[in-house]
Amino acid sequence: MFQRSLLAVFLVALVLLACTVMPAKDNPMGIAEQQRITFTAPMMVGGTLLPPGDYTVTHQMNGQTHVMVFKKLGGNAEAKANCKLVPLPAKAERTEQRYTINAQNERVLQEMTFAGDKATHLLVQ
Repeated sequence: MFQRSLLAVFLVALVLLACTVMPAKDNPMGIAEQQRITFTAPMMVGGTLLPPGDYTVTHQMNGQTHVMVFKKLGGNAEAKANCKLVPLPAKAERTEQRYTINAQNERVLQEMTFAGDKATHLLVQ
């Protein structure tokens, strides 16, 4: 009876260890696979002009290329943009977005940092 209890405790500990180690292996840059962001004005992302609103941002790998996919919550607007991850010295304390203004007076997303991530996302134009 004692051996079965000991074996059960060992198996539970092994499963918990595997659950904590596997995400670290899949995500060595320390970024969440999905985030949310709000654009208060139209924003050019990867050549697509997105309307203001709330978006989910998911991360995909296309070979060695990191791709961010923006999907409007409650809508059908979508954009994809390649990005480069730049490591941060510590986890980001807040979510930030940086953009430039193009010749058409549109905001063009250049960089994003999400609270809790260990890397900044530089969009490749």
